[in-house]
Amino acid sequence: MRLLVLYFSGTGNTAYVADYLARRLAPAPVQIEIRSTEQQSASDLGDFDVLATGFPVYGCDSPSYFQSYVTHLPPGEGRGAFAFGTKGAFAGGAIAQNLRRLAARGYVPLGGGSVMMPGTDGLAFVGKESWMARQALDKDYDHLADADRVAGQMAGVLSGLAAGEPAEAYRQPLPRSRVGNSLDRVWAFLYNLLAERYAVSRFWADERCNGCGLCVRLCPTGNVELRDGHPHFGDQCMPCMRCIHLCPRAAIQIGGFTVDKFRWHGPRGDFRPLRLRKAREVTS
Repeated sequence: MRLLVLYFSGTGNTAYVADYLARRLAPAPVQIEIRSTEQQSASDLGDFDVLATGFPVYGCDSPSYFQSYVTHLPPGEGRGAFAFGTKGAFAGGAIAQNLRRLAARGYVPLGGGSVMMPGTDGLAFVGKESWMARQALDKDYDHLADADRVAGQMAGVLSGLAAGEPAEAYRQPLPRSRVGNSLDRVWAFLYNLLAERYAVSRFWADERCNGCGLCVRLCPTGNVELRDGHPHFGDQCMPCMRCIHLCPRAAIQIGGFTVDKFRWHGPRGDFRPLRLRKAREVTS
């Protein structure tokens, strides 16, 4: 049986959790393949038996980029699907919302969960020696209790499926509401308001920019372009914060709030999105 772990990661957290889950699931009777949505066409996933989708949580949901990607997935035809998300604070109904989208494509929702990780949107605004920066750097990424719970749930379901039980036997009921509860709506409103007012419209590059163009190649939505050797930012930002955190000269800013502040390079300090173009496999 083949499990395809398909994820989007803005600044490395979800990529790390995808690998973490695969390591925890290695003893299960299943072949595991991990792919980034940026290296894989949604409509041409090849053969798989179960799908696990992963994403960072933005405003109690997955990013708009990821939502659009899901609409182009091949029909589920009764195959099972999990969903997992990485959150900096509050996930709300993000997992249920995305399981619902998968169910609309014909997948059987099998569950999942959210994993607490550093909130990289907020980290770009704090000092390099702040308690938030130290907490993110000192976190024990070898032992993620939230991810262990998700892996445990997945392992039980996968073992049953490998033994011949149907995916329907593990279907998880989903809330009827597509909108979410009041707290979700308030949180999403505030997140989107802040993203639009204090982030998307205020991206710029300071005098440290040398026109290397890495931000153009890194942007998952094609929102950045070079003009006369200087980056310009459009109106298609999520914002995933990738260009800010991974600029090699820390030249990209949001207004004046992020100048000389902390930059995040993934839980191990080695997140390089361009590497995600090559598929990785983990087999039991």
